[in-house]
Amino acid sequence: MQAKALINAITVRSTETLPNGVKVVQIDVADYIDFIRKPHAIEYDGELYGRSGWNSDRHVAYYRSDIKPALAVKW
Repeated sequence: MQAKALINAITVRSTETLPNGVKVVQIDVADYIDFIRKPHAIEYDGELYGRSGWNSDRHVAYYRSDIKPALAVKW
């Protein structure tokens, strides 16, 4: 077997669904600089999630399914 590198892959720390049905994905971040370097949106399990914030004590960034990213287009 051969392993294949995934470009732009990130490791998900955990996922959860809030009581209102909103899905939340958490990813690890080292500090604020690492947080702002993370993507503004991710695709996880076929669904788009927008970055919503971070917790500096737990070193995690949060992405939520109810925050939809807007994509810029060139004319």
